[in-house]
Amino acid sequence: MDYTKLPNYTAAVEKYTNAVANNADEKEQQKLFAKSMEVMGTEIVEKLSDQTSEKINSLMATKSNTKLSESEVKFFNEVTSGVGNPEVTLPVEIVNQVFIELQEAHPLLNIIKFQNAGLKLKALTADSIYGDAAVWGDVFGEIEGQLKQSFHENDFGQNKLTAFVVIPKDALENGYDWLKTFVTIQMSEAIAVALETALVVGDGAKKPIGLMKDLTKGTADANGVVSYADKEAKLDLSKLTPQNAPTLLAPALTEMTINAKGVSVPIDGHVKLLVKPSDYYNLLAKFISLNAAGVYVIEVPFAIELVQSIAVPAGKAVLFTDNRYWAYMGGMTLQEFDQTLALQDLQLYTSKSFYYGKPYDNNVSVVATLVAP
Repeated sequence: MDYTKLPNYTAAVEKYTNAVANNADEKEQQKLFAKSMEVMGTEIVEKLSDQTSEKINSLMATKSNTKLSESEVKFFNEVTSGVGNPEVTLPVEIVNQVFIELQEAHPLLNIIKFQNAGLKLKALTADSIYGDAAVWGDVFGEIEGQLKQSFHENDFGQNKLTAFVVIPKDALENGYDWLKTFVTIQMSEAIAVALETALVVGDGAKKPIGLMKDLTKGTADANGVVSYADKEAKLDLSKLTPQNAPTLLAPALTEMTINAKGVSVPIDGHVKLLVKPSDYYNLLAKFISLNAAGVYVIEVPFAIELVQSIAVPAGKAVLFTDNRYWAYMGGMTLQEFDQTLALQDLQLYTSKSFYYGKPYDNNVSVVATLVAP
């Protein structure tokens, strides 16, 4: 489905992402996210006969003859049985398909690769991929202690994302193949909006730490939950031109080639410049020049790729390396919502999933301004 054709949903998502970017009250953020999911469900059902059905039928017509797995059949039996209100774990096949779908509409979620941690909800991270993990010294020295200091286990069980899946009751009778595709489409967009926002501006409080946050500015609340403040913009792109772009970008890139421990890291081919869709073409225009043959040429130096993200605040951009961000996802569950939905022909489910995300260090990204102060 082309979500740009859902105007009310697009407007609701804009309010939600702005609230997160402006560090609005957590309850207000949750309220706006829930509202955007409600609006999405309503608009999808309104357009179900054409857009959603068309995509589902198209996907089913082109998919392989691979049958649903045993775990998928069991899952949909539980969802459609109408017996009780069980919380059921989504099969890994559906989880993987959800991520394939959301990557298509949200490029950032295809760039940052999430590792599936299953139901463990724990991630193993290291201080650095260079340096501490290999040291010179006595053969039988304190190797074990050094390794323990370099690697850390992170519990991300509190980083829970709850979204909503709205299914027309008639769809429950359309067969499991059709239902699987419908659930996948809905879940992918619901998850993508909140997850992409967290990867860019998340403050780390029960959510991933965003690329625009300063890892040296963490503050714990009364419950020990740490949140991180915004990074200061170090890069001014307001006067960027094709001629001065290399000179403007080089200092920031040089900073990103050294990790927080002073060790060189490879970034060639991994640098992205993240920008809001409404700012994308104005920024792209600054990299365009007219050559001698009268042809417009796009020249972005150092093989930097421009990427659009709804989560980037207007007038800002983020330069980052895509290979230096910890990203893990845990299991997903689906449960029937036990309250009456306003539209009686719909069945509402809540989807719970778990994510961990954090830049390796503060040198992974540099925040830029697009407009002169």
